[in-house]
This record gives sequence, structure tokens and C-alpha cells, in this order.
Amino acid sequence: MKKILLLSTICLLAGNAYSMDIKPYVEGKISQNWMEAKYKEDDYFAETFKDDCFGASLEVGAKFDQFRLGIEGYYNDKMEDKLMDVLPVEGETKGIFLNAYYDIHLPNLEQVMPYIGVGIGYSWLKETADASSYGLGKDSAKDESVGWNIGLGMGFALNDNIAMTLGYRYENLGKIENYGNKTDFTNHKMSLGIRYTF
Repeated sequence: MKKILLLSTICLLAGNAYSMDIKPYVEGKISQNWMEAKYKEDDYFAETFKDDCFGASLEVGAKFDQFRLGIEGYYNDKMEDKLMDVLPVEGETKGIFLNAYYDIHLPNLEQVMPYIGVGIGYSWLKETADASSYGLGKDSAKDESVGWNIGLGMGFALNDNIAMTLGYRYENLGKIENYGNKTDFTNHKMSLGIRYTF
């Protein structure tokens, strides 16, 4: 009897998965970023670098009713600041995110769809300090790190396949660890995108 119930449950789940309307999509975004890099040296010295820069991303995924799951590759332009207002420093960030979204259906307003989303990813990070003007040259550090994001936004349907998106996202892009020194990268991102659902 238990085997029959288990087999029936498996068949029911398989039937539901088969009947689920799965729609692939692709979305391109441009973004304005407000980046922060918190530098900490041996627990004695700390400073936060800030800069705003542009970014771009491309995501491919699939839509399951009100849920979406996508893989996103992103690149952010260099952030630039000065250590102690003297030494020029640069930060570079790029990586991938696995994102999950929930689309909120509004009654009697099908063309507008708010969404919330979370993601986990992998980042390639680089920081460079330029002391050439002091005769010391440039010093760079690279690292790879796990990151995450959380955000919300709005989709505006232009037709059955194309939607314009506007979103905000907080990103923790991970950290560089180099000889006891640590730099944590975070980002506040506003994005504008076009999503095509097949």
C-alpha cells in the first residue's frame, strides 16, 4: 500500500512538473553603482573607500509561473579613491550570481509587476594602490570570493514578450585577503534593463 501511495505521489509530481509552463528569458541591464571598499590592516588601521561607477550585466534563466531562476554575469567599472586622501587606489569587481525572484501579481494591473529577489554568487576582485609619485610603483592584490545580494524592483510589460525593468539591489561582493590585510566590497545598485521572455 505504501509503495502504491509513493508511486502515485511521484506520478502526480511528475505530471505537475510536466504541465508547468516554463518560459526561458534573457535580460540585459545597465546600472549605476555606489561602491564601498572597507580596508582593514592587521586590526590596527581601517579606512573606507567610496566611489560611484557604471556597470552592466546579462542574465539568462527560466520563469515558472510567479518564480524566476537565472544565472547572471556582471561587470562593474573601476572605483577610484585615495587612501588617507593621498595615495590613489582602485577597485575592480566582476562575477556571476545565481538569482531567484518572486513576481508579485497585482489585481487589475497586469502590465506592472513588482518583484523581490535574492542571489548567491562568485566574485573576482582586484585592488591597486599607486605609489608611483613616491617612487614606489604600483601594488596590486587579487582574490576570489563568495558574495550575495538582495533586492526588489518593478517590471513594466511592453508586450507579451518584452518588459522594461527598474530595480535596486544591495550586493556583498566578498573580500580580498592579502598578508593579514582585508578589503570588503559592497555595492548599492540601481539598474535599468530589458527582459525578453520566449
